[in-house]
Amino acid sequence: MFLAIGCLSAFGHGDVNPLLEDVNNDGVVNILDLVIVANALGQPVDRSSEQNPDVNRDGVTNILDLVRVANRLGERAGVDNSTYHDFQDYIFNKSCTASYCHAAPTNAGNLNLTNGVSYQDLVGRVPQNLAAASAGMKRVDPGNPDNSFLLTKLVGPTTPGQGGRMPLAEGPLHDGKVDAIRQWIAAGAPRNEKLTGIGDLSLLRDPLESFEPLPAPLPGEGYQLYMPPFRIEPGTEREVFYARQITDAAGQPLQEDIFVNKYEISYPTGSHHFILYRLTEKALEDDLLNVGVTPGVGVNPQDSFRVLDPGNPQALGNFGKHRVYITGTQTGEKTVFQFPEGVALRLAGDTIYDLNAHFVNLLGTEAIEGEVYVNFYTIPPEAVEHEAVELFSANTDIFVPPGSTRVTKRDETVREEIERRGYDPNTVLNLVMITSHMHRHGELFEIFQLSTGSLLHRSMAYDDAPITVFDPPLVLDADDGITYECTHNNYDRNVPLTFGFTSEDEMAIIMGYYYPTTESVDISSE
Repeated sequence: MFLAIGCLSAFGHGDVNPLLEDVNNDGVVNILDLVIVANALGQPVDRSSEQNPDVNRDGVTNILDLVRVANRLGERAGVDNSTYHDFQDYIFNKSCTASYCHAAPTNAGNLNLTNGVSYQDLVGRVPQNLAAASAGMKRVDPGNPDNSFLLTKLVGPTTPGQGGRMPLAEGPLHDGKVDAIRQWIAAGAPRNEKLTGIGDLSLLRDPLESFEPLPAPLPGEGYQLYMPPFRIEPGTEREVFYARQITDAAGQPLQEDIFVNKYEISYPTGSHHFILYRLTEKALEDDLLNVGVTPGVGVNPQDSFRVLDPGNPQALGNFGKHRVYITGTQTGEKTVFQFPEGVALRLAGDTIYDLNAHFVNLLGTEAIEGEVYVNFYTIPPEAVEHEAVELFSANTDIFVPPGSTRVTKRDETVREEIERRGYDPNTVLNLVMITSHMHRHGELFEIFQLSTGSLLHRSMAYDDAPITVFDPPLVLDADDGITYECTHNNYDRNVPLTFGFTSEDEMAIIMGYYYPTTESVDISSE
């Protein structure tokens, strides 16, 4: 058998796949979940319910949902994708517990905001502050933001005796985070629900937040690519391209190929995504390095950035023809990925690489700066047993009318990949990693093995897509492949939802790595 485990972050920060089939959220898929789905067959779907029997999120509860639950009986729930989980990740862990103010042993105000404890310490609890307690306040009063001391402390108390604004050490939170907490309290302060209308908290940079540059690998260990700072004005988003070559310690472009067994990507808060491409000879012939050049974008006027025009995205080139995917990430934290021992990604020398960053500042009141560091850690050519190959597929066939839900599907077969790459017909693909990418209207992204129908990867939140690593590799022969499905909803716009490049358009993309071999792997003992 194959062991698939989500263990790192790429285009997200999840650990394992969430379990939609656990309809009643009791942590396990059992007969109770089957009963809930059976009783809801043919009934209108309540998308805001904490118990949603529309397991495949296609807008209707039917026999397909029953089959999904039946096929996963006995499995236990994984990642928490609730709004409160986002608060824990992007507010409490980041600004309240890192300084140990609201973590053991300090627990300032007798309040512990660490994971697994914070909710019970907040909701319905009387604050230790005497002025707030005397006024009848609760730390969080479900349905009543104005009577919730948590919100008062984040906004800044105006009543004598209630103390100062929090967080104390980290400085004030982004207004969007405070507003999200206000909406959550007004909605009843649910523990497990994913509330609509609350944006991606991972994109919101607090006013005093700082960013530590990623140190370059030591000489002999690897190389660094760097995208210098550029500006994103308040109320806007900006996607840029910046061309660089990999250079040696003397600053000269590398001429020889290198073999990368590990990479790190780091950037400040506010990034929607980062992708590294290799530009082809055709891109240079078509002079794409001079397309979209926009003065005034870089903090340093000497840095030349090419800006994507969402209305004409192909002006900067076509995927496959002008640019080839190398790696990418969509996470608010540093991304680290290591290939299996003996497996490495070849990066060609004397080549121009295109760093593509998309930063969002739609809720900001001040301009922010984006920048990106990419570290490559190399191994000698003689240590490479298998060369990794990039897997990238996009389904652009997305059309969701207002007030509806639609599912897009696409198959990728091994035989087609063999023919496209010119491999030996007997080649098998050894899949080592796969992940997904969608935007905020995406509700569910699933990837299956074609031959068995086995679920390989699942993401329920566009800002929290897990990376799925296969150890040992998932072996796919010429008669096999993968299929992926992405469910999008369009309940908050009055125009159709289609594929596009802004944060308000949609995408359905899979990315990963495999290595080809012509000898089947013996998995009988796995």
